[in-house]
Amino acid sequence: MESASNPIPAHTELNPPLTLKTQDGILVLSKPGKAPIDLHPLWIRERMEGPDNLDPISHQRLYEHAKFPSNLKVVNAQMTDTSTLRLQFSDGYGSEINLQTLEREIGWRDNPEALPLPKSWNTSHNVQSETDWSEIDNPEILKERLKRFLTYGFCIFQNTPTERDELVKLAGRFGYVRDTNFGQIFNVETKPKATDAAYTDLALASHTDNPYRDPVPGIQFLHCLRNEVSGGLSTLVDGIAIVEQLHKEAPEQVEVLERVNVRYRYHGPSAILEHHGPIIERDYRGIVRRIRQSSRVDYVPALDKHTLDLFYAGRKRLHELSNSPQFKIQFPFKPGTLLMMDNYRLLHGRTAFNGKQGHRHLQGCYIDHDGVSSLYRLLALGDKNTYVARET
Repeated sequence: MESASNPIPAHTELNPPLTLKTQDGILVLSKPGKAPIDLHPLWIRERMEGPDNLDPISHQRLYEHAKFPSNLKVVNAQMTDTSTLRLQFSDGYGSEINLQTLEREIGWRDNPEALPLPKSWNTSHNVQSETDWSEIDNPEILKERLKRFLTYGFCIFQNTPTERDELVKLAGRFGYVRDTNFGQIFNVETKPKATDAAYTDLALASHTDNPYRDPVPGIQFLHCLRNEVSGGLSTLVDGIAIVEQLHKEAPEQVEVLERVNVRYRYHGPSAILEHHGPIIERDYRGIVRRIRQSSRVDYVPALDKHTLDLFYAGRKRLHELSNSPQFKIQFPFKPGTLLMMDNYRLLHGRTAFNGKQGHRHLQGCYIDHDGVSSLYRLLALGDKNTYVARET
């Protein structure tokens, strides 16, 4: 409650310009060029700083916010210096918060940890860039390469070590390698009795990997150990770009591909895997974040004819766009080439080759997105010494 012996004016002016609207117990933040914003007392209480609020190592809260009074109010506010705001609450609690932190939280100040937003691309954009593996020991170069990965969905590294199974260490620089029924590492090479088209010398149409898994692997690595054949070029297509194109042509088809949940199924000798999801998936901002395109394992439910007409037309057109020279880039694998690609966003494939010419051996593995996101945030905050450390 507000103290009767120390009444607070209806609006208390602070510097920089802040106001406290005491009749509601709400802090109103205002700034030249910005619309005033009301900060709910519970919202701001959960962001208070200090050793009695957050663990200094984990930065996790040291309290249960469910125990706060539902009618909590802000009863006093003052600047203790140019960047620190001290608040007093109606339950008697008082503490400080950094004003810059608060402004980043409400979008008034750039957040150095913010991940770059994706940008769509096609073959008219020069997005293919190669990096020598030795360069990523430089934190600034590594941060820039991660920025390009988060923006465009892939990176290509050259001159990596080519020892067998070295990929676990290479991919481990960016996150934790996921184990699947295929093991930590899978070998892509021509096999006499191939159980998958990837283990032949046939061309592979553009696709995403493992939509039947829950969760679907987020980032895929392909590492070339040997390549003694011509052909077999790796292909990449930006899923965001082909969705944008389809939306220009037939927005009703995109709507159906976003709405209809498809069943994806893998039935192998050691696992039966099923997962459901739409072919196109957006995040809370409307950005396309996931494409599930795998023509050998998708099963749409028995819906009405109109819906399925739109679904089949849209799926067909996405396939055509993803294999069009307008959207598909291609490049060769040579020993030491390492491709890192976003399996949620990019579609990949390869051109045909003659397996009788020699041995072509790639190894692949998966990591999750949060490894890359965490690494980028550490680098963005200037943590140049511990960015390769892994918690155990």
